[in-house]
Amino acid sequence: MPDQPLRPDTLVRRSDQMPLRVVITRPEGQGEKLRTTLLQAGAEVLHIPLLAIEEREESPVERTHLLNLDHFNKVICISPNAARLFVERMDMYWPQPPVEVYWFTPGSGSADILAAFGLPVLCPKHGDNSEALLDLPELQQVSGDKILLCKGEGGRSMLFDTLTARGASLTELLLYRRTLPNLLSAERDVLQFAELDVLMISSSEALNNLVQLAGSTGPLLEKIVLVSSPRLRQEARVLGFKKIVQAKGAGIHWQLAALESIASQS
Repeated sequence: MPDQPLRPDTLVRRSDQMPLRVVITRPEGQGEKLRTTLLQAGAEVLHIPLLAIEEREESPVERTHLLNLDHFNKVICISPNAARLFVERMDMYWPQPPVEVYWFTPGSGSADILAAFGLPVLCPKHGDNSEALLDLPELQQVSGDKILLCKGEGGRSMLFDTLTARGASLTELLLYRRTLPNLLSAERDVLQFAELDVLMISSSEALNNLVQLAGSTGPLLEKIVLVSSPRLRQEARVLGFKKIVQAKGAGIHWQLAALESIASQS
């Protein structure tokens, strides 16, 4: 949440002084802090998950990676889901976290989870995506480093490819998979036909699931989609969305800033 108290009219449309109507699409159980912030800022908020998170069963190889955690120089958790599942599993094998390991996340939400576990985590200040993470000085000279990349199945390979090209040895620890949620017909109708101002999208999977669940119809494609990276902006454009706003990242403060801009122009 922002450091300064929110005005209750922050997310009120400039044109008619009505609340900005926003749909949060994060997985079940993961949008409450964002929802509370937006409500305090005056928005009308619905939460319709467009992703379901399913924890992967730990394999013997993955267990070995965790047992050998002190063999790595750096650990990167690329999402709050990865951070949460990682610390839960690490807690089973490491009563005290290993020393001389550097901990990284691309965003503040993931960083908060590691920090609550007592880890001195590094994350970018000017954005919360892979591009911003790769700009950190601590990840420039990584030749010879062993890096554990904690993530879900699939997703983009930018971090893996870039850090490998910089000379690091990357090991992936796959902790979860993203699946298509079961939506009520009423929720599909809201996505397709309700008079909404903004659909908040923070991943490729959620964007594709939106089209799969609600259909690539005219009414859907006319809605504003708020995305969290240049890559998502391009993917939304390819899918046919006409009104795309890009936030600096998926963190709540970045999302709020983008929504304020939308409200002021609506």
